[in-house]
Amino acid sequence: MSYEEEDYPRGDYIVGSFPKDFGYGPDDQDGEIEVANTTQKPRILLMGLRRSGKSSIQKVVFHKMSPNETLFLESTNKIIKDDISNSSFVQFQIWDFPGQIDFFDPTFDSEVIFGGCGALVFVIDAQ
Repeated sequence: MSYEEEDYPRGDYIVGSFPKDFGYGPDDQDGEIEVANTTQKPRILLMGLRRSGKSSIQKVVFHKMSPNETLFLESTNKIIKDDISNSSFVQFQIWDFPGQIDFFDPTFDSEVIFGGCGALVFVIDAQ
């Protein structure tokens, strides 16, 4: 089944089911997640391999953490959703994905996650 814009007109909600192993923040404890209204905040996905620096980049850029402090961050083990509202013009949501998610798992609903995505940032550690 493919995502078509006419299937989900702007303003509609899309409800999907995700593997409970990954967790989806405090509001999504039952494994069900309701994707934000598409007329509200755009979504930016932070993806990449394990320990590539996704959470560190987010903390430095949006939360004014010093780069040295990010060395002590714990590994992300579930999708972390963070609302960024710096002003009335800058409002979006960042989803920080753990590196170990298996996108080929049949329980992973890629249409729900990628369907409402405004941008995807894939972090590559070239150390």
